[in-house]
Amino acid sequence: MTMNTRFAKSKDINIVTPLESKKDWHAKLETWKNNAENKKVFGGKRFLGLNKNGSEVWISYELRKDNKQLTISSTHNLSALENDGAKLAPRRVTVGLNKTAPADLMRPTTQKDMGEITPNILRYINKLRDMADMGIGKVNGQCSSQLFMLVSNTIYEGDSDVNNGDCRWNDILETWDLPPGKYLTVYG
Repeated sequence: MTMNTRFAKSKDINIVTPLESKKDWHAKLETWKNNAENKKVFGGKRFLGLNKNGSEVWISYELRKDNKQLTISSTHNLSALENDGAKLAPRRVTVGLNKTAPADLMRPTTQKDMGEITPNILRYINKLRDMADMGIGKVNGQCSSQLFMLVSNTIYEGDSDVNNGDCRWNDILETWDLPPGKYLTVYG
């Protein structure tokens, strides 16, 4: 956000973030980093919708710290969401490993909701899973940082509750020493 300095007071133009706020933020960053270092597995799942029988369809992934192996799986074949009677998720719902999903998965969207599942997103997820299965984006069998970034940002990006031992995908990138690999895109 830019400030119109023409009408601003000099104290407003040169405003500085309080030192206490900076210390709190850096302490939080350090906690996320420590949480990431202590994890042995990182991952989560994303709700995609309901199939024609009303069963929940989820896509999930796990990345193991010891061998840097990435696995992507789903509860159903994603083509189950292309049938008549299937309902795509109206908003983004993601959940970390071993955590329970909210009860209102299909509640109507609000103005703040984002991440609606569309046929294009389903195609993207299928291509991403195919890439990982074929070894594209892997270096000597290990998940590359580029592949991890694409998968985590599509399925589950992490959580910010530092007191619950959670961390974010970028904290994993900083601490787990994933091989860089080559630049890649899903459609390219």
